[in-house]
Amino acid sequence: MDLLNRYYLYLLALGYEVHSTRSNNNSISAYVEAVKTVADWEGLSIDDLVKQIDSVILLYKQGGAKHSLVSNSNARIENGLIHFKEFLEKKI
Repeated sequence: MDLLNRYYLYLLALGYEVHSTRSNNNSISAYVEAVKTVADWEGLSIDDLVKQIDSVILLYKQGGAKHSLVSNSNARIENGLIHFKEFLEKKI
């Protein structure tokens, strides 16, 4: 099972909803998509994103160099990355 599928199951176990609604971007699909999107934006594979997760989070969090680029979806991007890091630290 690949890493993003395991991340999906991790979020499911935490009780997150599978799909987001227009007013709720705190869902499994939104967070997994945020991780994929940032990896694409940064030109990184998921494995490389894992190695650089701390520095990437700093770029996209409030006050980070790339935060303003994602202003409409910044919470989804930031939270998706933060939960991904938590997942990685638990080594599930």
